Amino acid sequence: MKNRIIIFIMGWILIYLIFFKLLPYLTNKYHGCYIHEDIYKQNIKSIVTGKFIDAANHNNKTIVYSTGVHPGQMIFPGYLEDMYDYLNVGDSVIKEKSSVYYRVKSNVTNKDTVFKFYTTCKDSL
Repeated sequence: MKNRIIIFIMGWILIYLIFFKLLPYLTNKYHGCYIHEDIYKQNIKSIVTGKFIDAANHNNKTIVYSTGVHPGQMIFPGYLEDMYDYLNVGDSVIKEKSSVYYRVKSNVTNKDTVFKFYTTCKDSL
């Protein structure tokens, strides 16, 4: 009887470790890789036309930009908040394809500032 209780408790501890510790880590890791891959393929040469906090979408910090042809929207996760804070309407955002760096040219100071996209993907550059 005592052995059954010990095995039962060890089983629940194992289930807890797998479902609440290991799986969320793997999900975040692979989700980060998908985001990394999408951003790595992006080619952005645009001007910021709007900046706001989207109350309807979990208060995400968001900018609206124009490439001259198509408008676009960029949502800023926590690790890019300083880029969002730095941006102003009229600034240029440039991101070359196959890069994880965003270059922002300030409309006010005419200075270039580079921001790196960080990811949990092990293959990130």
